[in-house]
Amino acid sequence: GWVRRGSRASAARQQALVAMRGFAVVAAALAAVALGDLSGSPAPQAPAAAPAVGSAPLLRGGAAARPQPPVAIGSAPATAPEVAPAAGLAAQVAAAAAAPVSVFFWNVHWQCSNAARGSSRRCKDRALRRFQELAQGVDIAASIELSHGMSRPVRLFSGWAQVDGPCKAGHRGDSAALAFAPGWHVAASGGGCLRGDWDTRAFAVARVRPPVSRPPVKDCPELCVVAIHAPHTRITQGRDTVARVCGSAAERCAIAMGDWNARARGVGRLWASLIGGAAPALVFPNQRTCCWPETQHFGYFDHVATNIAGASAAGSTVHPYQITGERPWEQHRPVAANIMLPAAR
Repeated sequence: GWVRRGSRASAARQQALVAMRGFAVVAAALAAVALGDLSGSPAPQAPAAAPAVGSAPLLRGGAAARPQPPVAIGSAPATAPEVAPAAGLAAQVAAAAAAPVSVFFWNVHWQCSNAARGSSRRCKDRALRRFQELAQGVDIAASIELSHGMSRPVRLFSGWAQVDGPCKAGHRGDSAALAFAPGWHVAASGGGCLRGDWDTRAFAVARVRPPVSRPPVKDCPELCVVAIHAPHTRITQGRDTVARVCGSAAERCAIAMGDWNARARGVGRLWASLIGGAAPALVFPNQRTCCWPETQHFGYFDHVATNIAGASAAGSTVHPYQITGERPWEQHRPVAANIMLPAAR
């Protein structure tokens, strides 16, 4: 009997020692993060986790949304979105001193807006409704080619500040628009064409101030925000408009999102032609987003980028193609993304 009691006591002591070591490791990690914050150096970043379906994107202010995989209207249920979650414990601790910004962007393509080349007459209205559903709760939304005709963007939300980027080019044209959730203040805005020939595309730009309830962004009292539909060739127009609207905010306080018609590695060249200033240090996601039907199209085109020093990706969702029952030719996959910007101290 004594030997058995002794064995149990020995096992209990070993379990206690293991638990104490585990607590010590966690305490050391939290202390390292805290010391890094106090010293002014960035907190260590945990490695990105593997993509997992079912993670929820952040909403305004960094709150988590209840995951609701979208279902295409007028078609069979969509496949699950491709989700890239945020990093783990260290990133969550660091996020406490960050200024989160959530964005949504989608190129529905002109065929849907104009009931052209086989797209249904209901396509535009259903695309707008789905846009509003998928963008619910974000800070900034950008639409590409969701328009009346070829160049007049539709009104995206009631009660949101909207900046239109119409590009009239004969009977062709293009459109882009930005929408800012209530609380965001638009100080200046503009938009237009990125070229003057057959390959012209649209952009919209705004200089904005985040809601006063948010932590201010370090060294960026105002942000330069751009919705872009990049040409397939080069950008030759628009730089003067961005400079007029954004001023010095374009130098190191810019965020641009949309259809770049290029992989992530090609964003820097387009950025330099339109926005200038510091090159973007963060560009994501870099996944296949073009185009429906995928048997006829291929592209890794839709990204959000920023040149704000210290910005980090806090998860993204590449949604499935939407409303495919309306035959939305060349539609891109909608993208939601979350950016953590460094907060002023």
